[in-house]
Amino acid sequence: MPSHEKSGSPHFYKPDPLSDEACTSNVDFSVLGCPHRHKLSLRPVSRKKLSLLFFILCFQVVLAFTACRSVPDNAPLTIPDEYDSLSEGCVQGASLPHQKTEYLTFEEIKSLAMAPHPDGPLHDKLSRFWETPIISNTAWRRGIRPRRPRNEYLGQYLHIGTWNIKKSLQLDLVGRLLASEETYRQYLDGPFTKRQKKEYLRQWERLASADVLVLQEIDIGLPRSDYIHGAQCLAKRLGMNYAYAPQALELGPVLLELEIDRIADIQLPETQQPDPERYRGVFGSLILSKYPIKSAECFQLQSQPYDWYKTELAKYDVIEGIRKFGSKALFHQKIPREVKLGGRNFFRVDIEVPGLPEDTLTVLNIHLEIKAEPEDRAQQMREILDRIGMIENPVILAGDFNTSRYDMSPTSLPRVTSRLARDSNFWIDVGINLFSPAYSIYNTGRIALNEVKDLHNPAAINLPVAFPNEALQLFTEIREYRFEDGGRFDFRGDRKRSINQRDAKLSNSNEKAFLGYRTNFSVERPIGPFGRNRLDWIFVKSGFYTDEKDSYRLAPHFGETLSAFHEAMPKPLSDHRPNLIALPLENPPGL
Repeated sequence: MPSHEKSGSPHFYKPDPLSDEACTSNVDFSVLGCPHRHKLSLRPVSRKKLSLLFFILCFQVVLAFTACRSVPDNAPLTIPDEYDSLSEGCVQGASLPHQKTEYLTFEEIKSLAMAPHPDGPLHDKLSRFWETPIISNTAWRRGIRPRRPRNEYLGQYLHIGTWNIKKSLQLDLVGRLLASEETYRQYLDGPFTKRQKKEYLRQWERLASADVLVLQEIDIGLPRSDYIHGAQCLAKRLGMNYAYAPQALELGPVLLELEIDRIADIQLPETQQPDPERYRGVFGSLILSKYPIKSAECFQLQSQPYDWYKTELAKYDVIEGIRKFGSKALFHQKIPREVKLGGRNFFRVDIEVPGLPEDTLTVLNIHLEIKAEPEDRAQQMREILDRIGMIENPVILAGDFNTSRYDMSPTSLPRVTSRLARDSNFWIDVGINLFSPAYSIYNTGRIALNEVKDLHNPAAINLPVAFPNEALQLFTEIREYRFEDGGRFDFRGDRKRSINQRDAKLSNSNEKAFLGYRTNFSVERPIGPFGRNRLDWIFVKSGFYTDEKDSYRLAPHFGETLSAFHEAMPKPLSDHRPNLIALPLENPPGL
């Protein structure tokens, strides 16, 4: 052992070459003239250590800023002063549609589980099923009418919200909470301050008073959600009309009953074994409205980058096993097999709203593919936009866009190798590190800065090679889209019209944070900023904002992610958080 280690000197110090390392005598280092006094010198710190220190510094900065959250500055402007009743006779109820669908029987679903591409009568029935939305205007026929909120800032306005309620697991509780302030208040008896309780109730009121709710992952007849008819259950509790579009048939429980060897690694609790009498297996999207439904349209998209049947049944290799283990160990997030038949769909609903152009509000419920690359989601978005160009009335584009920068589909060694071979950024990094080692610090810094740039911000700038962001393409498609009447989606951000006084892009319709946007998705156990994401969005075409006109009538105001609403719950209602906007019917008088 070197003498400087014996003496307790730090390992990055080395003795002067003139010193006698064999000297065992007591040396007085305080005497300047001592011949055995070690002259301490600092060794150069390696590039790896500098890179690590730089990354840790960036990480700490991100942690500091993403942890900051307070009551939004413009929160008081979202509180209604009063509610106006809708005049009777403004809508002719006799002409309102009511439409059911023909569910597949359990035996037919079992047949599809073994042969997912049928022909003959079953093929025809399945095709009709995908293209037949359920429509119910029962609430309107029963005399339930909306009351329009009004305050001095916005005048009369509508509340529009979107929420992915994870697999309907807490759907019954969600319905009870939104239907009753007293039920929600029961959860506010915990150790919360008065300020916290006030904020929780403000967000509850925004969500509970929503005129239109755009919901994803709503079950009908599945054991995991106790076989509820999710659409009917929520609509009845909240006194709202609804349209529901099937997106997929869940085949996992059926395959387990058939004891398919390929999914023997899955075990369902006894309570989730399929009941043939109640099993419908439907997974889909829902639009709830206090105003009556005029029409609804749905069908499967042509662009389906992921096969939820074939790929989910495929055998996983060691790389996917490592990914699953890491997700469970780090984030407590399980990645189960989800064997389904079907895919992402187009779902449009026209709602009768007196006072709007053509008395119509068009709502598109979006749920893009998560198990795909950003380019695939952009392609799905293009297909949806191609179908709506002729709409002249206001349009809401809302839902779960799954705007991750990564492909969440199962991976494998060949797939990783193939993607790396096609990744120009990867080979540039390798070349720099091999042939210009001095630039390795630059590479590390570039990667760290890009992560900070894109953190919770899939709409961040894309600078290929240096600072890439492939997720931006989807937002570019929406921002550059023009309707036939010249209308466009509103990407504006104004301090007095955004919930926390940000003037950044999209901040009027989607809550901006210090870095990126307010996250609305979280894994079971996030680690700092990791395990959180911004997946859900709201876009608005008012019809009064074009390349030539600049108006705020029917433009989005005070877009907000209702994170505080969740904080009162002992257990999360979903892995997503609700998002809401206010839509003033005229130019806001107080802004």
